[in-house]
Amino acid sequence: MRIQDRFVLLHAAVGVLMLAAGLLGLDRLIAESLHATGYENLRVFVAGTTLFDYATGKEISKFLPGLVITACAALLLLLPRARGLGRQALFVGLVQLLGTLTSGVSKNLFGRLRPFELLQGGDWAHAWWVAGNAFPSGHAAFYFGMFLPLAWLLPRWRWPLMVIPWFIAVARVDANHHFLSDVGASIALVAMLTVLLARVARPTPQTDQAADASGNSASRSA
Repeated sequence: MRIQDRFVLLHAAVGVLMLAAGLLGLDRLIAESLHATGYENLRVFVAGTTLFDYATGKEISKFLPGLVITACAALLLLLPRARGLGRQALFVGLVQLLGTLTSGVSKNLFGRLRPFELLQGGDWAHAWWVAGNAFPSGHAAFYFGMFLPLAWLLPRWRWPLMVIPWFIAVARVDANHHFLSDVGASIALVAMLTVLLARVARPTPQTDQAADASGNSASRSA
C-alpha cells in the first residue's frame, strides 16, 4: 500500500474514532467544558476561520472551489499534453464537491442541533431530528475535501497540507458550532470519497510521476 493511501486511511480511522467517542459521551463533555471554562470562541480560531473562508471562496459559495476546479479539469482533459494534470484536478474537484454536497444533504436527514443551541435550550434529550443542521460538519467536509486529495497527490507535503483543515476542525468544535462527532463524520466521509475517487479518476501522485520521469530518462541514456 502506498504512503498516500495509508495517510488517507489514517484520517478515515481517526474520523471514525472521533465519531464514536463523541457519540459515546465526549460531545456533551467537550461542549459544556468549553462553555464553562471560557475557552469557547477563542479569537485565533474565529479570525482564522474567517480568513480561510474568504481566501477559499467559501464565503461566496461553498460549492465555488469544487466547481471551478472541476471546470478547469474538464478543459485540461481536452488537451492531450495536459490530461495527467486534468485527472489530478478532476480528482480534487470531485472530492471537494461531493464531500460538500453529501454533508449538506446529510444535515437535513439527521437534523441535529448545534452545541450552542443545546447549551442555550438545555434539552439534551432532543438533539436529533429537530430541524438542526450540525451533523455532519459542512466546514470540515469543505476543507478536508479540498486538502485531503491534495495530500494524496503530493505525499511529500501531506502533513503541511493538512494544517488548515485540522485548524478548521478544532475551530468549529471550539466555537461550539459543532460536536466532535460532527467533525469526525465529515473527516471519515471525505477520506472514503478520496479512496474511491482515486480509483475512478486515476490521478498520478507526484511520487509516481517522478519515478516515471526517472525511468524514461534512464531508458534514453541506455
